[in-house]
Amino acid sequence: MTEKTAIWTIPNTLSLYRLAVFPLLIFLIVEEQERIFSVFFLVSLVTDILDGWIARTFSLESELGAKLDSWADTATYIAGFWAVFSFRGEEIAPHIFWIIAFAIAWFMLYLVMLVKFRSIIGLHTYSFKVTAYLQGACMMGLLWFGFWDWLFYLAIGWGILACLEEILIVLLLSEPQTDVKGLFWVWRDANQ
Repeated sequence: MTEKTAIWTIPNTLSLYRLAVFPLLIFLIVEEQERIFSVFFLVSLVTDILDGWIARTFSLESELGAKLDSWADTATYIAGFWAVFSFRGEEIAPHIFWIIAFAIAWFMLYLVMLVKFRSIIGLHTYSFKVTAYLQGACMMGLLWFGFWDWLFYLAIGWGILACLEEILIVLLLSEPQTDVKGLFWVWRDANQ
C-alpha cells in the first residue's frame, strides 16, 4: 500500500460520507422510515464499492483510507443488521441461529485483532469483499422484495468462512497489514 499525504481524496470522502450518514441511518430506523432508510443504505453500499475501486484504480490508497473504509464498513454493517431486525424481524426470526453464528465469528475476528495488534486492521480480503456484496444484496433484497432463503444462507455462510479466513490471517501475520487479498497470499508470502 502506498502512503499518500492527501486526506481529502475521493475514496476518503466516500468513506467519510458513510460514517457521516450512520447517525441518519440509525435515526431512520428508530423513526421507522424504512423506504428512506433503504435509499440511504443503498447509497452507502454503492459508495463502499466505489471507494475501494477508485483508490486502487487511481493509486489513492493510504493507511488513513484503509482505516476510514474499515470504520465505515463497520458502521454500515451495524445499520444494516439493525434495520433488518427492526423492519423484517419476523421474517428473520426463524434464521436467527445463523445470524448469531456470523456475529460471533465477526466479534471473534475483531477480538483476535485487538488482542494481537491492539487495533482493528482493514485486511480487505477478497472473501470479505464478496461477503459485503452478498450481505448487502441480501439486506437490500429483504427490505425491497422479502426473504430469499438461498441468498440469505449464501451470504451468511460465506461471511462466516470469510471471518474464519481473516482470523487465520491475523494469527499468521507478524505485524498489522492491510489489503492482504487472502489466506493463500499470506501463506505464500510467509513461505518464500
